[in-house]
Amino acid sequence: MENKKQLIGSVLGQSSRSEEILIVTSLDKSGQLKKATILAHDTSFETILLQVIDKITMSDISEQDLFLMSENERLAFKILEKSPITYVLKSLIVGSIRIVNGKKTIFCSPNSFVADKSRDVRKLSLEEKKMIYDRGSLEVGTTFDGSKVTLPVNGLLQRHLSIIGMTGCGKSFLIGLLCEELALHKAAILLLDPHNEYLPMAQSLPKKTKRMLYGLGSVAGLNNYTLDVKNISASNFQHFTGMGDGSASILDQAIRDLKKRKIRYSLDDIIAVLNDKVNNSSKSEATAASWARNYLLNLSSSGFFGTNEPKIGEIVQANQVSVIAMSGIKDKIQQFVVTNLLQRIFNARRKEEIPPIVVIVEEAHRFAPSGSNVSSSDIIRTIATEGRKFGICLFVASQRPNRLDSTVLSQCVTNIVMKIKNPADLSSVRESAENATDDVINELPKFERGEALVMGESFPISIRFKVRSERTTKHGGMSVDYESIWKEESDKTDAEIYDFPDEL
Repeated sequence: MENKKQLIGSVLGQSSRSEEILIVTSLDKSGQLKKATILAHDTSFETILLQVIDKITMSDISEQDLFLMSENERLAFKILEKSPITYVLKSLIVGSIRIVNGKKTIFCSPNSFVADKSRDVRKLSLEEKKMIYDRGSLEVGTTFDGSKVTLPVNGLLQRHLSIIGMTGCGKSFLIGLLCEELALHKAAILLLDPHNEYLPMAQSLPKKTKRMLYGLGSVAGLNNYTLDVKNISASNFQHFTGMGDGSASILDQAIRDLKKRKIRYSLDDIIAVLNDKVNNSSKSEATAASWARNYLLNLSSSGFFGTNEPKIGEIVQANQVSVIAMSGIKDKIQQFVVTNLLQRIFNARRKEEIPPIVVIVEEAHRFAPSGSNVSSSDIIRTIATEGRKFGICLFVASQRPNRLDSTVLSQCVTNIVMKIKNPADLSSVRESAENATDDVINELPKFERGEALVMGESFPISIRFKVRSERTTKHGGMSVDYESIWKEESDKTDAEIYDFPDEL
């Protein structure tokens, strides 16, 4: 009875493309159907799921193109000419629902043929909507026809996730929303934040959720994340500073001398040894030692080189969101910090010294770039390929998937994609996403802010949705309001106004 009430039209047949199905319907029955709406077509064996991708109207096509079309599309236009309230939907076969062992299950492709029982097409039942859209307890948004979209915790975290979208599309807002939702499940979350965007989110979490906020160097209100100098080699220092090979060689010798005398030493200790070499070495060695010392003196004021590092058990705990804020720090040092921290997490998880963790790498293409190797590339690739079995779920977020290491991207079997325009980035998404058709990819440049597509192993059918706009935590990635700030600053300025002559 429910299916009969929900009838919306009939299968006309296939279009000139074999994967497209044409549906004849009318405005008074269907209302304003929107793109990405999923409809049901019952066959003898299963329910085939058809996703609306476009609407054919008489203005869409020229007479010459119409002549070249298949019989079914010509028939579609004859129907349109005769009845102004009738229109034809183009849809894609995106999956099916069939009963397996007494339970309804979603599959990514049907086993039966379209219209092998009847030509009826209907709206989804409430049960079918829940199966497709409401898949867990992480509430992220709604479809365009008002269905709630939720993601499963284990289905999401037992495989790595990529979150892709160009700047300004709402990517950081969605990441904050996911953190907020995961925090309700007592998750252990580590967020590597190169722009300090996520501090407001973490600071405004409910009091029942713990948070640890670290800054590189002395940042007011944050814990100081320091690197233990004894774990930093001369080649690392050379990488950070760009010092020459001669200076790096003298520095290496100074570090080896210290290791013989001290178990623990500071940056100041290394500088003291270099001072001694400046005063008691040959002219060439003294010059090299002087350059090395000057480079380290510049680093010593940064505040993130010490004699110990925060304990990994302090950074990673269940029911805790930890943020490593790195804004204003050189890329090479950020990459080294990420290398150091992720290696410690990987080792600790292998020994089960810390709980399973979600690691979110924002601007991931900076830490695992395509076509080049930086210090953090190897450990991110290792976590992408091996971390899952040790309980490390990797979220990589990037506005440029084309610049992200292909191994890392390919290991993210769940993808949330927002607006993308760059052809190279669209190609990367097409290659990495399991069930993305060309029609789906071609829609991405047209997405509005806050619109997203989720697809992957836990989602047999790609789901297009609008990200939930309500959050309990603060969003730190807001766009700059130029007009308001200019006006505010102008009102504050008590500037003298000069009269200039009309002619000079």
